Amino acid sequence: MDDVISFLIDFCEKNKIGIQYISYMNPKDPSVSYEWPRLIILNENWKESFEKPFVLAHEIGHVMCGNAVCYHIGNHEAELNNECIANKFAINLLLNYCEQNDLFFESKYKFAETFGIPKKVYYLLEEVKVNE
Repeated sequence: MDDVISFLIDFCEKNKIGIQYISYMNPKDPSVSYEWPRLIILNENWKESFEKPFVLAHEIGHVMCGNAVCYHIGNHEAELNNECIANKFAINLLLNYCEQNDLFFESKYKFAETFGIPKKVYYLLEEVKVNE
């Protein structure tokens, strides 16, 4: 898991995205990202620690796609769409990591499990090509 986190941190550095690690947040508090300044606030106490690679990739997706802090907009449909966009970006960024490191998986679900992709996001796996 450390290698993928290093890959994601390197991606942030190359794209001028700062990361602030907060260890005193409530385990149920989500991480958050901002477009300006380009910053991710990462909850180090997240209740599902195995999801950290996906959470970081998801927050990177918000910054890169220009829809950070979308939960403040008050439009539920737009919020869901922005979350979906960030989830797709995260999955594709993790696939990029796999391609660069010649990682292959027996199934899309093994890929998802390896990188902490929550089951509620599995429906997006049908839209991406996993190295099987």
